[in-house]
Amino acid sequence: MHHLTKFVGIVNLTPDSFSDGGSFTDTGAALAHIEKLIEDGASVIDIGAESTRPGATPLLPSEEWLRLEPVLAELERSSSVSVQFSVDTRHVATAKKSLDYGVHWINDVSGLENPDMLRLVASSNAGIIVMHSLSVPADKNKTIPHDADVMETLFIWMEDRLKRLLSSGMDASRIIFDPGIGFGKTREQSMQIIRDIRAFHVFGVKLMVGHSRKSFLNLPKDATTEQLDAATIAISKYLVSQDVQYLRVHNVAAHGNII
Repeated sequence: MHHLTKFVGIVNLTPDSFSDGGSFTDTGAALAHIEKLIEDGASVIDIGAESTRPGATPLLPSEEWLRLEPVLAELERSSSVSVQFSVDTRHVATAKKSLDYGVHWINDVSGLENPDMLRLVASSNAGIIVMHSLSVPADKNKTIPHDADVMETLFIWMEDRLKRLLSSGMDASRIIFDPGIGFGKTREQSMQIIRDIRAFHVFGVKLMVGHSRKSFLNLPKDATTEQLDAATIAISKYLVSQDVQYLRVHNVAAHGNII
């Protein structure tokens, strides 16, 4: 059966993700990781330097750029790479510099809160991933109300964002919606979004789901990476069956045989 689903490999340039022995080690480790993700079958590499997990410390754009720039510069030099690159940022200054390095997508986890981000991406030829969130970093205490219809809430939000994007002159083919699993949603709400994901195809834009290793999977606190990946893959299989175009995952290799 032919499926449209592609894998987006996650590269976190956050200090808790890579050894902090000077920038060369960080860049070297990141580039090695990117190479492995490509070998494992990722179609897109999503590179982020600011952690958005609950309790994370927000970064200044200048700090974010210090982490990103050496990696993007190196990738630009080795232009033989056939995958697309996405930069995961909510800062317009970072997005602008990243686009100058030729990245293909901007992944805005704040969901275009800043109108300047919309103008910037609209004036480029890059794609935009627009993620629904109530707060960045994620805050476990700030969720869509329990008595609200989570799908309706997301529909209203997506309609608004789509209208803004299209009226800025962007073609629908450049737009990707991410419902923001775990960002401002309870575990039950995240599960419902996944269950009903097919409903979002009505917008006529591509969908991306980032469910990999997240706490809504409801595994014990001491779950191993293998257990988290197994739970991730079970959901990935379902999302493939629902024709979700992009799955943002940590372990691309483990997903190799599900399509």
